[in-house]
This record gives sequence, structure tokens and C-alpha cells, in this order.
Amino acid sequence: MAFGNVSSASIGYSGSSLRYGLLEIKPVEFKETIKKAGIKFQRVIRRFETFQQPQTYSDIVTFQYEAVFGSIKIPDWFDSSKLVKEFSQRSIANYEKDIEFKKAVEEVQNNKNQIARPLLSFVQFAKTRFESDIDNYLEEEADRFLRSNFPLSFYNKLLVFDNTYREFLAVLEEIVRKYEFRARCSRNFEMYKKHISEMKWAIGPIIDQVDSCFLHYFRLKDYVTIWNTTDYAKLSNPEFWDIKKLDSDEFDKIFKEYNNTLMETRSTLLQLNENAFIRAPDVIENPSSAIFSKLVTLPSGSLTL
Repeated sequence: MAFGNVSSASIGYSGSSLRYGLLEIKPVEFKETIKKAGIKFQRVIRRFETFQQPQTYSDIVTFQYEAVFGSIKIPDWFDSSKLVKEFSQRSIANYEKDIEFKKAVEEVQNNKNQIARPLLSFVQFAKTRFESDIDNYLEEEADRFLRSNFPLSFYNKLLVFDNTYREFLAVLEEIVRKYEFRARCSRNFEMYKKHISEMKWAIGPIIDQVDSCFLHYFRLKDYVTIWNTTDYAKLSNPEFWDIKKLDSDEFDKIFKEYNNTLMETRSTLLQLNENAFIRAPDVIENPSSAIFSKLVTLPSGSLTL
């Protein structure tokens, strides 16, 4: 996806956003005195707080791009530190505009509206947001395919990542649903905390694996991008992706590492749910068909190279 596109912004938040909303929290309990019909009584309120000073989104995304551009060959006409700055600033700008996502994170931490299951609601928000972005993302990739000489198999493999991420969100939803239900049924606050701790232990390694897959995904796309433009201003959307401009050995290495991580991630999800990827919708499960269905719906002006 082009990193400057708002339509794909939520995909770019990666597991790090879920880590912030699900792992870097601790449950707290306190009593509140309220008055109804002239009668005062106390109610017990449980919510979540961050147990440590969390990294800002700016910190997370800057670290991500430092890792990306520190591990690939940079063209002579670019400076790696400036590339980190350019990519990071665009991603941060998209994030700052995303009021809905910020509100979802705030609901987890403050739960001012007393949502019965705030953690599950947060995951479901991320899942719904991702699925709502898919059509726009497919149009971006269809347009990119028309403005490139890369084989369709390359785009297929990129779209398999989105299929994988969708299934990750589905698996995550079921795990959070189970443990948050157990927590709410707890007899006391100590058992409540125990179930939340068990949930974090269960989902932590999965989020780590998906974050690694994200890093290799961005590394592959950013490598292709920087070798196909000489202008910082065009980094968000180069005019043409030419496979001939790439060092074939370097490209094969980066692509292989991405594919290996992708397969490891899918294997992890299959171990957690043997029916994973069966329930995914055709639009993501069959990337070739998805791209071609989008090609026929693009405006005629888009069909010229």
C-alpha cells in the first residue's frame, strides 16, 4: 500500500497498536458513590490503566522505519536518515487524523461509557476497520499492478499478507472474548486480574509474530519504492514500478525473507485454529481474482500505462 494513503492507514498501524491497547495495560478497581432517586449507594468500577509509560506512535513508527532502512541497500541519491524521516512523518500525519482509532484506544483505558467488555470491543473495532479498508486497498494494488512490470504473483503474495492479518484479528478476537468473559465472571478482583494476565500471556507471542511479518512486508514494499524514484516528494506513489531497476539478488533475498515470515505467521495461526483461512472472504482469499475484479471497475483513464 502507498504509505501516504489514508484509506490504508489502519492497516499500517500493525500489531503495535493492538499491543498498546491489549498488553500495556493493567486492571484497576475502585468504588464510586452515586445518587439515584435521593439514595446514595456505591458501585464497583473496573477499568484499565497503562502500567508503564507507553511508546508514542511516533516512537513506534520511527523505530519501524529505522529497522527497515537499516537492513536494505539504499540508492546513492537518497539518505537513509531522511528516508526514515519522510516515511515516518507521513505515517504520523495519517495517524494524527484518525480520531476514531484514538477514541477506541481511549475507551480501553478510561472506559468512561462503562463498556461491558472494552478489550473485545477494541479488537472488534480493529477488525471492522480493517475489513472496511480492503476495497480501497485492492483498488490501490490494482492501479499499482497496471503501473508496473512486476508479475501478478508478486501482488498475490502481498495480498496474502492481508488475508493473514485478517485471520490474525479473528483469532485474537476469539482469545480476548474467552478470557475477558472469564474475567467478568470472576468471584473477586484477584481472579479478574489473573484471567487478564492469562489473556496477555496467550496473545503476546501472536502479536510479536504479526509485528515481525509487518516489518518484512514494509521492508519489501519500501525497497521496491525507493529504487523506483529519485524524488522524495514521490515516495508515497512512484509513477512506475520497474523490476529491472532492482538488484535481483537483493530483491530475491528480501522477498524470500518476507515469504518465510509470512508462512511462519500463517502456521502459527493454523496451530491456534485449524480452520483458519477457510472462513476468509473470497476477495482476500483469492488475490488474483480480487485484483482483476478491481481492474474492471477502475475509471478508463486509469487503464493507461
